[in-house]
Parts: sequence; structure tokens; C-alpha cells
Amino acid sequence: MILRRGAFRPQVVHVRLADDNLVPALDDVLGWVDAIGADPTVATIRTSALFSKAADRFQHAGFEVADTLSLLRAELSSAPVRRALRAPTGAPRPAMGTANLRRRDYHAAAAVDRAAFGDSWALGPADLDEIRQATPQHRARSRFRRSRWFSRPIEAFAVAGASRQHGYLQRLAVDPAHQRRGHGRHLTADALRWMSRRGLRDCLVNTSVDNDSALALYESVGFHVMADQLLVLQLDVRSLETEAAP
Repeated sequence: MILRRGAFRPQVVHVRLADDNLVPALDDVLGWVDAIGADPTVATIRTSALFSKAADRFQHAGFEVADTLSLLRAELSSAPVRRALRAPTGAPRPAMGTANLRRRDYHAAAAVDRAAFGDSWALGPADLDEIRQATPQHRARSRFRRSRWFSRPIEAFAVAGASRQHGYLQRLAVDPAHQRRGHGRHLTADALRWMSRRGLRDCLVNTSVDNDSALALYESVGFHVMADQLLVLQLDVRSLETEAAP
């Protein structure tokens, strides 16, 4: 089990299983709740995205659904993906550039993430570094506005990872003030080309079932929605204290 505090809501503790294929015992989950909830600064425990069998264990421990995610897969050798990667990703924009996302850019990227996902779900600089290191290989890229003063304000970024055969689009965030300018499509295509060059079989990504714009983007470049859904669960640990009080 891996724990982290919410970047912008530190009273929320995020729990991630060290192995996504692990189905924890109910006693283990209850023990985690007791240990984490013993800290008076913790108000909420929230899980990472879980498959149904693991989610059942947490639900039996009192967790409730915070979000339901669609899991999407793109076969990198498929005709729809090849067509999407050959197609232009939008009209040329001389004022925009794409570059590697460096560690010194993490604070700017975290600000974009916060604007895109809100305080409750946003990733901080340390979280971005963690997901970047979660796979054996990774690629982190940003879209930035060119400036005569040599600054490069970041408007969007993506973090992709790769194992031996599979690719993962781990995070894609576009500042709401700069959406509908092709940033998401450009960065998704960039990640898929990187995966193709590495000879990977496919790419997986997940997004909220009600995130229509993200679903439309992914499907437009060759992803298809899989049957499995993922659940993010959470528990208000302070309410447990109220229920237990005489």
C-alpha cells in the first residue's frame, strides 16, 4: 500500500495498492482505515482506480464511489490509430511549442492540473514525479506559448509510460483557459508515436465516464472503450467517529 496526501487538500489521504492485481483481504482494508484514521488531520481516505474485485473489498469496509472511470485501449498497429497519427493535429500555431516536461516545470504543470481537475483531484509536483517514475520508461511533454521574454507559459502537458509491451497515457491536462486549441490531441498523438517507435502493442488510458470531451478525443484517435470500468472510492473517517460515539 502506498499513501500520499492530496496536493491541495492535505486532509485527503490517497491510497494506492502496490500491485494493481492485488485483491486485499477485508481485514487488511479495515486495518488500513484504523491506522490512517488515527491521524486527526485526516478527514477522507480515497483509493486509486480499482478493478471490481478490489473495489468490493473497500466497499465492504464502508467506502463509497467517488468516481467511475472508463478504461480505453488503442491497438497501436490498428488502422484507426495509424490514420490518426498521419493526420495533422490541427492548424500550425507558430506561437506554440512542444517540449519535454522537466522537473523544474513541475510547479507550472501542477498549476495546469489544478485548473483542469480542481483541488480535490489535482496532482502536485511530487505526484507528477511519482507517476513519471511508475513505469520503466516514460515520456513527459508540455505545450507552451512562446514569449519574446523567453518565458514558456505551459498550457497543457501529458505524462506517458511504457512497460515491455504496453503503453499508458497516465495524465493529460489542459488549462481550461486554453482548451479547444488542439493541445490534447497533439499531446495524445505525440505519446502514441513515442509508443509506436518503441514497438509497443497498445496503449491504455482511463477517464471519468462523464468526461465527454476526453472520451471523444480518445475515440477520435483510435481508442475504444473496454467492458471493464474502474472505481475510485472514498471514506469519510470523521463520520466513523460520529457513528461510534455513544
